[in-house]
Amino acid sequence: MTTISQDPKGYYSVLGIAPGADLAAIKMAYRSRVKAVHPDRNRSPQATEEFQRLVEAYRVLRDVVHRAEYDATGVHPLIEDGDDYPSTPFACSCCGAITAQPRYVIFHQVKSYLLWARRRRLEGIFCRDCADRTATRASTVTWLMGWWSPPGLVLAPLALVRNLSGGTKPADQNARLLIRQARAFLALDEFDLARALADQAASFARLSVHKRQVDDLVRDIPSTPGRRLRGRWAPWSGGAFLAQLAPLVALPVVIGMFALIVTRPWDKPVTTSAGISVRAAEIGAIRHVAIPDLKLRQAAAPGAPVLALLDRFTTVQVVDSDGGEWSKVRAPSGVEGWVQTRSLYAGSGSLFKQEWCADNRGAPPQSGELLVRRATGEHRLLIHNDGRQDAVVKLKTATGNTVVAYFVPATYTIGVAGIPDGAYRIEFATGANYSRSCGTFVTDMRAGLLPFTLTYKQVSAARAQSISTIPEINLVAPPGDPRAPQPLDLDRFAADD
Repeated sequence: MTTISQDPKGYYSVLGIAPGADLAAIKMAYRSRVKAVHPDRNRSPQATEEFQRLVEAYRVLRDVVHRAEYDATGVHPLIEDGDDYPSTPFACSCCGAITAQPRYVIFHQVKSYLLWARRRRLEGIFCRDCADRTATRASTVTWLMGWWSPPGLVLAPLALVRNLSGGTKPADQNARLLIRQARAFLALDEFDLARALADQAASFARLSVHKRQVDDLVRDIPSTPGRRLRGRWAPWSGGAFLAQLAPLVALPVVIGMFALIVTRPWDKPVTTSAGISVRAAEIGAIRHVAIPDLKLRQAAAPGAPVLALLDRFTTVQVVDSDGGEWSKVRAPSGVEGWVQTRSLYAGSGSLFKQEWCADNRGAPPQSGELLVRRATGEHRLLIHNDGRQDAVVKLKTATGNTVVAYFVPATYTIGVAGIPDGAYRIEFATGANYSRSCGTFVTDMRAGLLPFTLTYKQVSAARAQSISTIPEINLVAPPGDPRAPQPLDLDRFAADD
């Protein structure tokens, strides 16, 4: 704000802050200083005088109208609601220009920090242009940083709606501000501006003293014809309103698209109480296998040669149909053959498999439980799972066949034995709610591959007695560690289950 006197009475220096500091800085400085200068703690002979000086400075600077008068004129009012008034009009606290239609406005800004949110008030005496810029800045920060905590989900929308409506304009402070601005223009013989400001003050006047002062102003202003002052404070006028409204309009669209992606209604089966009828599958339709070990045949006949066995929930595409009982499909491997139409259900099998696995989880596995064993031997291994989720570790051959698989709970280290000779790739998956029926985690499943192989060789009995160390693997590695796991496709992890 442009002032004629930076700090004539030393109010800012008493608080230890620079002229033009905002209300938050003024309050913080007062709380810090009042403890030091209070007579109960300060034994100086001037303690009482210093304390009274501090209280006087705070009383003036904490009030937005009194502070504006002090900054503009170098004096503070003698009467709290009073009839004394400055001869200099107030200026915008941002650009410093004298404005014919000032407003005291509070804009709201929210920043989230995962578990908590910080609210900030951007307040001051603004002209309309500076108010628009401040509102847009506060709303933009809130849009970008206000949502990412539980309190922010509530506080951010409230702040955005308040800013969109033009901010918070306290009635009593704005009534006092406009009354004193009208008096300042009246003293400068700007009668048309003074009358317009008096009319605007009337819309904010709630207290009887303010209503009386407005009536006195209207009576004192000569009724001479002059230009009318066009109101500029309608919330919807100006580009700032549209800039803040656009994200609010787009938000329901974004939420709707996100809900569709999550729920995937096109993959859900239709529930009906009517009898089941087999209809010919349309060419190009996506289906999934509804029974285990479905036979993919070379021709549309029960005795035709079998090309492959399709697992339950395998997703296939219909490429031809005989119009009823049989459909020709293309398997994920690219092999095409004929299956019975009644063995195919609509949609991709991924969602249905997830639901079926969740419903058929079985008993939770125990720590170190052997889930799969297709060979045995005499070698041992230590497995460290320092992560926050359970894990299943598989030792696979170079051709992708699982030899052994173990369950390792979160934060556990287990020792396993019975590993046969050979060179093994180490694949693992993490998640929650392990399903024995599917050999996968139902919730938050991710898979990884350790970037090295584990080799076990047969040694003599004397050599075996001299070996005291046991190989170890870590499922979680520090950032930048060359032995850190590599991402692995979930289907590849469960390929041989």
